[in-house]
Amino acid sequence: MRISGKPGGVGSTQGVAGTKGSATSAAASVAPAPVSDAVQVSSAARLVALAQEALAVVPDIRLEKVEALKNQLDADAYHPDGEAVAEGLIKEHLAKGRRS
Repeated sequence: MRISGKPGGVGSTQGVAGTKGSATSAAASVAPAPVSDAVQVSSAARLVALAQEALAVVPDIRLEKVEALKNQLDADAYHPDGEAVAEGLIKEHLAKGRRS
């Protein structure tokens, strides 16, 4: 391979118009475009957010119901339907199995 100092070889600036100073001054005169961020939320995500807000105001324990059941137990007046309880437990178990 022979390297010579002739213009027009690899790395030469032949055919490039202007000087280095004019290129930087032209770039400096162009203002950068403003940058902005945007977030788009799907309708399903909005619905989930609304549901979470609604649940946030509902207490985890319904004290009125707990107190009523406690009073029934104390008075020996609480007699739940065993079959209905078993059916509810089975349904709950099957529903959990489908989600996993």
